Amino acid sequence: MNCQKQYCFSKVPIFQHLKAHEMEEISHIITHHHFDKGEIILLAGDRKKKLFIVRYGRAKVSHISTDGREYVMRVLEAGEFFGDVTLFNDEPQKSTVEALEKTEICSLDGEELMKILAGTPVTLFHMLAQLSSRLEETENQLSEAVSKEVSERLAAFILKSAATAGSDTFLLTLTKKDLASLLNTTRETLSRRLSAFQKEGYIEMTGKRIIIKNYDALENLL
Repeated sequence: MNCQKQYCFSKVPIFQHLKAHEMEEISHIITHHHFDKGEIILLAGDRKKKLFIVRYGRAKVSHISTDGREYVMRVLEAGEFFGDVTLFNDEPQKSTVEALEKTEICSLDGEELMKILAGTPVTLFHMLAQLSSRLEETENQLSEAVSKEVSERLAAFILKSAATAGSDTFLLTLTKKDLASLLNTTRETLSRRLSAFQKEGYIEMTGKRIIIKNYDALENLL
């Protein structure tokens, strides 16, 4: 099934500069997949050579350590891509990707995509720039995990989530367990910090709905 041009890759920054005929070529190698909350989109160890794009919904990228603990590395939003590791080498996927809500994924055949991109080096450059940015983000997360307090990391997450939603109000799609993992803390500590933020009037939280009440206070924690 061909992908309509207003969907999928046309919304991804690395593809936005493509010419009409290049977009048309790529549209022929895309398939669509729907996932419900909790369904596995991509499993660690998979060797499929595909590039995956989140058309809508959200998904978490996690890694299982040798002792069986799950570490949430990042949350994918609409327009973001993953699976690119296998496009550049023969290594299997290192992480598992799971839908956090109803999610549609556009998958592009890796080998065919690379043939098309061979004629558009600018796109490859942008893809490598995205990968570099992602690596830098991971390094920053590791740095923050050892140098910043939980309150700082939580405040940064809340501000970033609101910015992504484009609103003072957003829904927390991660479980407390996953959010604690993302922030490199425990569920108990996370719960205490969220309660403290509410008591201080920084946020209002009802169920999974968070409303920022005091931006300045959160920013001052950073």
